[in-house]
Amino acid sequence: MRNKQAALLTADSFYDEISDFYEKMIDFEKNLDLRVKAYQKIFPEKGKAVDLGCGVGLDSLALAMNGHKVTAFDISPKMIAETKQNAIKYNVDITTYVHSFQTTPKKFNQKFNSVISVGNTIAHVNSKQLNAAINKMYNMLLPGGKIFLHILNYQLIKKENKRINNIANRDGKIIIRFYDFRKDDLDFNILSFPQDSPKEFQLVTTKHYPHTTSEIKSYLKGVGFNKIKFMKNFAGDKFNACDSKDIFIEAVKEL
Repeated sequence: MRNKQAALLTADSFYDEISDFYEKMIDFEKNLDLRVKAYQKIFPEKGKAVDLGCGVGLDSLALAMNGHKVTAFDISPKMIAETKQNAIKYNVDITTYVHSFQTTPKKFNQKFNSVISVGNTIAHVNSKQLNAAINKMYNMLLPGGKIFLHILNYQLIKKENKRINNIANRDGKIIIRFYDFRKDDLDFNILSFPQDSPKEFQLVTTKHYPHTTSEIKSYLKGVGFNKIKFMKNFAGDKFNACDSKDIFIEAVKEL
């Protein structure tokens, strides 16, 4: 795609646009190994798991490779296509659907032992939508089931005025992730171009909502989750708003 200027895209269009290089951008193999090991401890009992906002299938694959029966949802049809290809590549079974938090059917209520939404997915929905999404996740869980979420620590990002998220060179393709700070939210941008031909660039932009731990906790408690924990990494170390780059959240649906 040549010289495509940025326009504010919905999440499905945004991820459709970057689906061809997303796997390289996130260092897929390294992160898959990390997740396989992490989920052995986070979800020690094998069961039925649903991955909401699965992207190219990173978390779905890790769960399936640990013996879980996995269902994966994503708003982007092209991301779902990538997940299907990766399931074939890694020889695991993953059931996939093109759905957002808002459109996931009620037939999936009380079907899962665990609900996962990792990779900053919940940053794509506003506060009202997040509250509704957490309610939907609660309904999808069986009693005693666990929710595991992730979002970037936007409080720290905004405090440090850190516009550049990441700069990477992936097989001769330069990929720059950066923010534009707004009053109540952020524009998330990905600029990419061949190293030897920077004028052949692509710039895509979508909206991120900087949800805080207090906001997320209030929504979790409001629908009935308990044993709520905030961590800074997959290992479960305690979250600190002043220096933790990531927020990982665990909560349990009471029996």
